[in-house]
Amino acid sequence: MIMANSGDWGYYWAVFKQAAPLGFSFSFILGAVLGSFANVVIWRLPRGESLLKPGSRCPHCGKPIPLWRNVPILSFYFLKGRAACCGYAIALRYPLIELLCGLIFATLYLNIGWTPDFPFLGAWMILLVILGLIDLDHYRLPNPLVILGVFLSVLWMILAPPHTWMQAGLGFALGLFLAVVMMLAGKIAAGRWSGFGDFKLTLVLGFTFGPGQFLILFLSATIAAMLYGLYRRKKTSEKRIPMGPFFALGAWVTIWVGQALMDWYLGMFNLFW
Repeated sequence: MIMANSGDWGYYWAVFKQAAPLGFSFSFILGAVLGSFANVVIWRLPRGESLLKPGSRCPHCGKPIPLWRNVPILSFYFLKGRAACCGYAIALRYPLIELLCGLIFATLYLNIGWTPDFPFLGAWMILLVILGLIDLDHYRLPNPLVILGVFLSVLWMILAPPHTWMQAGLGFALGLFLAVVMMLAGKIAAGRWSGFGDFKLTLVLGFTFGPGQFLILFLSATIAAMLYGLYRRKKTSEKRIPMGPFFALGAWVTIWVGQALMDWYLGMFNLFW
């Protein structure tokens, strides 16, 4: 039980952290708002448009969207999926991305609470959602976003290190090795080198998660991508597989069960030795 002066802000912060429904709701709202901005980045960045100006506008008629009609998820519901200015159909993808980002933050709160890792993992997951959907649409991972990931991970290592710098270096080295293997496999299987965006993102993720958890991330992403490739082969002749969405999936698997899988593997290793 928390005992503190009711006039102390630390008291209210401690109560807020322990109020799971309140924390869950706030985390969901924060994630949904960031998901709304993610929609802007996903649309504008590949087209070379500014992320800040002009403000939100209808993609059909170009009229500005007022703030009170730009509420994540709810606006789509109350407007019945159509723009208020011209009646143009709003793609279902927009509220789904907002919902996804909201759920990422809310479930992340349930998993680790508002620990020092929460803002960094949350930011990385939003970044991976953005990268994944741009890759899905355009088959590329923009350098500015990958560089943003580098700064985010370095800041994380400085302010609330999730592992040692040596582990980060080993993760980077493992990422380099697996990125080279992935490029060679792409050359052998498809007759062309895989994208350099995948190469760079692999290095950054290796540094960010460290060797053990990154290996789980990479294997999860690779298995999911292979299954997707087998399914897609029946539908289209396109051989390229955008790895961005699968890196995002692999990161989420790692956040949730990465440590448990590592413990299980090490336990099996000790069993035979």
